[in-house]
Amino acid sequence: MSISDHHPTTGEAGPIVQRGGRRLVLILGLAVAELFVIMVAYQLLANVHCKFTGADLACTTVRSIAGRLLALLTVLGLYLILMPSAYHALTAAIGRAQRRPSALALNLAGLIIALVPLLLFGPAGINAWISPTLILICLGGGVAGLGGLLALMPLRAWLTWLRGCGISLTLALMVALVMPDITRMMEPIWNIEALTSVTFILVTWVLEVSGATVWSDAALHLIRVDGFLVEIGEPCSGVEGFALVTTFMGLYALLMGRDIRQTRYWLVLFPAALLLSWAFNIVRIAILILIGAWIAPEHAVNGFHSYAGWLMFTLLALLVLAIAHRSRWLQSNPEALAAAAAELPPMRADMLLASIIPFIVMMLSGVLVSAIWAVPAQGYPLRAAMMAAAVFVFWPALRQLAYRPRPIDIAAGAAIAAVWIVMSTPDISRGDITDERNALWIGTRLLGTIILVPIIEELFFRGYLLRRMAGQGQILRAVIALLITSALFGLMHDRFALGMAAGAIFGALYLRGGGLSAAILAHMVANALIAYVAFATGNWALI
Repeated sequence: MSISDHHPTTGEAGPIVQRGGRRLVLILGLAVAELFVIMVAYQLLANVHCKFTGADLACTTVRSIAGRLLALLTVLGLYLILMPSAYHALTAAIGRAQRRPSALALNLAGLIIALVPLLLFGPAGINAWISPTLILICLGGGVAGLGGLLALMPLRAWLTWLRGCGISLTLALMVALVMPDITRMMEPIWNIEALTSVTFILVTWVLEVSGATVWSDAALHLIRVDGFLVEIGEPCSGVEGFALVTTFMGLYALLMGRDIRQTRYWLVLFPAALLLSWAFNIVRIAILILIGAWIAPEHAVNGFHSYAGWLMFTLLALLVLAIAHRSRWLQSNPEALAAAAAELPPMRADMLLASIIPFIVMMLSGVLVSAIWAVPAQGYPLRAAMMAAAVFVFWPALRQLAYRPRPIDIAAGAAIAAVWIVMSTPDISRGDITDERNALWIGTRLLGTIILVPIIEELFFRGYLLRRMAGQGQILRAVIALLITSALFGLMHDRFALGMAAGAIFGALYLRGGGLSAAILAHMVANALIAYVAFATGNWALI
């Protein structure tokens, strides 16, 4: 029996499917987090350059595995979203499977094995010991992946589910695994002279608009800003965007072919998506060069090549597909579209999106400001504008929150502020900047600190992460979730211990019946008092 013929019973679609769905989201999130830990460790910390290791082919092959796995997880997620029957069958199978703590231990052991080279050889010694490093990375990744699969359900159950999905999922996963190869096949696109020339002209214009002094040579693919000289080759050309957009849109058309207007899809949306990808790449190159010129060349070389570029282009492709999936102009099956619209809230009223997207915008605004301004604090008005726009977009969702001020919330916020102020010291190098003390900067700084940041951070850390991890009625699980989310919150702040303690208090207010509104109010009170002291004393380093 295929999955398309299987419909869970009412009892099966209840707690079993919900339990399986939570476990699936948790393990997928864990897999993505572990993948990024390994990518950051060997892309930024160890600074591995395959060309200088003596094992160029092996190093490049292993490095491509991360991109293949990222594509694999993305395609799997896309498939489960587009095929509800496959998702229900998978979550039902996971929900029926017994939990295996030993499998999670195996997953953690694999992650440790993959990171062992950093401890044995040090970040500077990885290039000299590349062969054992590659072996340990592959071994650790395989062990971690096996542990993650077994944590969800036995391998036999996985095979049964894959057979039930039929050939479509197998083909989609095979395409995901060869995405790096598809990208390499499309590299000749970058050698089209007209495309290259226009790209360099627009990159130069973007850099000049940012205030940089630019020298460029389009014939040699060279651009220099303030002594930072780069040659734009294939890895930074943007062909990844063309490849990923083409591949993902092809998969979507294959899976949803009967429900979309193929002519409009390929003749209108597809060219528009390629154009958007090209424009995104122009901005990406400009940011890369500014980071190298004004911040750190090594971050520019490593941060926006390969992994980061793949991630951003993948998100861009998924954004295009999300638009296509909700567009009545593209859908040829209005009944299915109406049913989907009835099940899902409007995008701006979707609390899940409201909990995640503004936080992403806040983080991206920090990267953008750091790339444009030599002193990032000077660009805070831009950060505040981006955060305010994100909050405004999802205001219909935020209006659903019930704000009930309680004395304990106000007292908790005041206590956090008092401790934060007492234990902080002035940091002139970070906060005392003469040319930023104007009405616009002060106003946006106060707006961001008191209103925007508390809303955005609490939506993500308490409204999304803590709610997802804590579950319902399990005290031990709630405590562990509180500790993890508080630690992550602490990492967002220069003062980790104080930040973690504050996050624990906000989380406790949330869990003890106050809900998200209690955490937001306490956060606002704390930030308002700290901002008042910062404004009164001129010690902007407090915030």
